[in-house]
Amino acid sequence: MKAHRLFKIIVSTWIYSSSVSAFVAHNAPLSIRPNVPFGGGKGHATRSAETKCHVLAARAVAAAALTVGAAALDSIKVVNQQTVAVVERLGKFQTCLEPGLHFTIPLVDRVRTRLNQREQVFDIPPQGCITADNAPLSADAVVYWKIVDPKKAFYSVDDLELAIQNLVLTQLRSEIGKLTLDETFSAREQINAILLQDLDVSTEPWGVKISRVEVRDIIPNRDIMKALESQIAAERTKRATIIKSEGQKAEAINKAEGEAQSLLIDAKAEAEAVLLASQAEATKVKLEAEGAANAIAAIAEVLGSKEEASRFQLAREYIAAQESLATSENAKIILSSDAASKVLAEAMAFAESLEK
Repeated sequence: MKAHRLFKIIVSTWIYSSSVSAFVAHNAPLSIRPNVPFGGGKGHATRSAETKCHVLAARAVAAAALTVGAAALDSIKVVNQQTVAVVERLGKFQTCLEPGLHFTIPLVDRVRTRLNQREQVFDIPPQGCITADNAPLSADAVVYWKIVDPKKAFYSVDDLELAIQNLVLTQLRSEIGKLTLDETFSAREQINAILLQDLDVSTEPWGVKISRVEVRDIIPNRDIMKALESQIAAERTKRATIIKSEGQKAEAINKAEGEAQSLLIDAKAEAEAVLLASQAEATKVKLEAEGAANAIAAIAEVLGSKEEASRFQLAREYIAAQESLATSENAKIILSSDAASKVLAEAMAFAESLEK
């Protein structure tokens, strides 16, 4: 660019000086012809020399004017918004020009490069990685970065984008190598945070600020994908079986609880029935006992002795029992003891005495 500009200046200077020379030669006084007598040759030579001097002077002035004008124009530098220009003076870093209009020293200062200070997006190509459980996969990422120190960004590293790319790939392989295959799918946010922290520290000497790192795709190889698909299918089958068994279990529990509830209700009803029956039997026995007691008391009042009344009542019950046995279909012969016979005899005698 600098050589091209100097070439244009030289060509312009030569054209301008040629034009001035032609103009001066055209307007100069006519030289004396050689055949003019009486000293004409000397005058002609003098005027020719003067004409050449005027031409050379005009060329020099034109060249100087063009050089000064071109240098003045070359010293004007315009830097666009969100751009910074790195200026060197005699091959050494001088300053960084911010957006706006600037003036530099001609032929001394040189704009070495212009750097973009906007946030830039850098796509990291897919990279082969190995997980902690030796599962091969491919991963790629996106890096958002910007230049914060133009001097460091230009002088600290030869190819800034290539350096960032290699650094991201290295860190990505390192972080994925610490995780298992299953963890790489669930720990993506963790990987992004670690990459952002490590890259921001590593790129600080380059004058670069890493604002965000996003791992986009984590793709296992075909064999791993087939194994994962089989595992997913097995998990779905297992989950369906578990859900079905849980449903059957819940159904059995509900059925058992229903049966238990039914049995409990039946047991309570039966217990209440038994209780009522026992209460009725107790009431019956009580009433019979009270009736027997009243009968004995009445007999004792007639006989004048409770002992005689008891014996009479016992004899009546004995006779009633014998009659019941006699009328029963399953009748049996019972041999009475002497005591029972004696009681029976006394009861019959007592009954006969009452009849008399």
